[in-house]
Amino acid sequence: MSAHLRDDDRPLPAWTTRCVSCHAGTPTAAAFAPPLTHDSLLAATQRRGGPISHYDATAFCRAVREGVDPAGVLLRKSMPRYRIADAQCMALWRYVVHQ
Repeated sequence: MSAHLRDDDRPLPAWTTRCVSCHAGTPTAAAFAPPLTHDSLLAATQRRGGPISHYDATAFCRAVREGVDPAGVLLRKSMPRYRIADAQCMALWRYVVHQ
């Protein structure tokens, strides 16, 4: 999948855009980015100082494409913005929440 960083439309090298590169299955405090698990995405929690929220498929795809969390808070600039079709994003969502 093609991806770029916020405010920079240059495509990132493919090896830098693998989810597991940042979203390792480590405790949240030790990770660069939160783990992508059923529990971490679906739990109602406060993220980056915003209101309590949780992900659903629509919010997940918005985060992947636009870098905005379910509460409307911008994700870190280091989070790639992916160019991904609706069907691909929904398949990724199903994979992440059902693993």
